[in-house]
This record gives sequence, C-alpha cells and structure tokens, in this order.
Amino acid sequence: MIKIRNVYKRFGTQEVLRGVSLDIEEGKTTAILGPSGTGKSVLLKLITGLMLVDSGEITIGDQSMTSAKNPHERRLICQRMGVLFQGAALFDSMNLIDNVAFPLRYTLKIPESEVIARSVEMLEQVGLAGKELALPGEVSIGMRKRVGIARAMVVEPEVILFDEPNTGLDPEVGQEIYELIRDTQRERGFTGIVVSHEIPEVFQVCDRVAMLYRGEVQINGAVDEFLACEKPVVQQFVRGDTVGPIELS
Repeated sequence: MIKIRNVYKRFGTQEVLRGVSLDIEEGKTTAILGPSGTGKSVLLKLITGLMLVDSGEITIGDQSMTSAKNPHERRLICQRMGVLFQGAALFDSMNLIDNVAFPLRYTLKIPESEVIARSVEMLEQVGLAGKELALPGEVSIGMRKRVGIARAMVVEPEVILFDEPNTGLDPEVGQEIYELIRDTQRERGFTGIVVSHEIPEVFQVCDRVAMLYRGEVQINGAVDEFLACEKPVVQQFVRGDTVGPIELS
C-alpha cells in the first residue's frame, strides 16, 4: 500500500532520516517505534506531503507523493489519508460536530444534510453521542482524541496515521484509545500507521513493527520478530535499559 524507498531528510546540519526504506502492508497496522527525536513524526509528515523529502521516493498505492508537482497534487493524494495528530489539533472555536465535519466540507461536494449525518454517526461510533455541540475546551483530553479519530475516519480514507495517540493521557484512557483504534481498524479495514514510543501497549493494535534510531530502520517485522531481535539497540529499547547504544537525553 505504502512504499518508502531510500528516503533522506535533513534540517540544516542535522540528518534526521538516513536512507529509510519501509513497506506498509495494505489493510494492516504498522507501528513505527523508537526513542524521542529519532525521526518518527518527520516520516509521517513526509508520507502526508506536509514536508518534502530531500531524496528518495514515497508512493501511496499507485501514486507518488514525492513526484507530485505542486501542493494541489499532494493534497489530492492526501485525500486518501486521515491523520490523528499528537494533540488532536482540533479547532478551539468550533464545536465537536463542526470539527468532525471540517474535512467533509473542505474536500467533498456533498449536501450539508449528509455532512451532518455522517459527522453525527462518527461521533456516536467513538462514544461521544450527545456531545456534538460541546467545544473542545469543554471536554477531556481523551474525548478530544476521540474527536480527532472521528475526524480522521469521516472521509472513509484508505490510510489513517496516528501520531503518538496516547500523548498526555493517563493509562486507563490511553488503553481506551488503543482499543478504539484496534476495533475501528478491524471494522473498516483501513491501512494504519501508529507512531509511538510506548511498548508493550502499542502491540495490541499493530500487525508489524518498524523501529527507527538515528534516522535508520533497525528492524521491520512482526511483533514476535521485533521482540526476538538480538540487535543491542532493539533490545535496549524493548527492555527500557538506561545503558546501551541508545543515547538518553
């Protein structure tokens, strides 16, 4: 579904991604793991076209994001994707239903009655029936994450990207968000990418695991392959050790 080939990205003198190559399988969920600051979120921004690669290629299905000639062409490819940003990135001045409806109004020419019906349905699906008119500041962080997931799904995308879905959540609410991701993926069959540094919690939603460190892929395989990998950098990350090749900031 998504092919990433030999991708490099630099900011000034800092080389964030160094020849990253990955295959994201269609209809499966891949977790991209690694310590903070190792390029995980940058890779998501390159996949969605929010940033441009320095070199390499990213294709979404049969469309090349890196070969798109202008922002308009990148936006057309992006319509195949939904994104849950780290902080949910809701519009504070809009109520919850208008937040969910935003991509429908922005990308699709459908009657307003259908926009409202689909948005209400999505809020119900993520457990927020009756909260349609609340503002983001009037609900909990966990509820805002649910709204973000509803907004990502409302256009029925082929791919959904979840950037640190549990950031700022206590363990119980974080577990609920992971269960929601898992259940909606099984129901809708989208291709999922979950960026996280949380293990083992993320394993319950993913079919495959790719670990980044210092801008390079350390392993890309099934969960059991990841856990059995003998590379010191992978084992240190799995165990959470403070001593090893991973430099702790």
